[in-house]
Amino acid sequence: MLDDNGFFGPYQYPLWGLWLALGLLGVALVVGWCVFVVRFSARRLPPAERAARRAARVDLPSLREKYLDLIDEVDRASADGRLDDRAVHARLSLLLRFFVHETEGVETHVMTLSDLREADLPSPLTGAVEQNYPPAFRRAHPGDPAGAVSTAREVVRSWA
Repeated sequence: MLDDNGFFGPYQYPLWGLWLALGLLGVALVVGWCVFVVRFSARRLPPAERAARRAARVDLPSLREKYLDLIDEVDRASADGRLDDRAVHARLSLLLRFFVHETEGVETHVMTLSDLREADLPSPLTGAVEQNYPPAFRRAHPGDPAGAVSTAREVVRSWA
């Protein structure tokens, strides 16, 4: 409205809180996208450089011993009935992924099976994780816990 001096009063924006929230959400989405792109577009190290870094910082015999002990714990829990077949396969898959993560430095613990197939990693790991997939994710699929434990031990023992 026009007042006596010929000036309009300040306009009161309706729903200003909503517009502020939408603006902040937009800024957060842009920042999140930038973080996502930087984080997940990093290239994996070539095998030679990965092996050189691993040799400099990893004590492979002690890691083997640690993960063989963890596999034995899963085997004992399965034999005692504390873990069903599905849990045994899921835990062994996770243990193998963490073993490779600690030895190679590759984030295998967050990779899917197709990511593992595409990664430049030794095939025994992919085969062992592939063996554990159906029993770990399907209730009706019969699993072989003893065979999975044996395969996991062989992967850890043979890792070079």
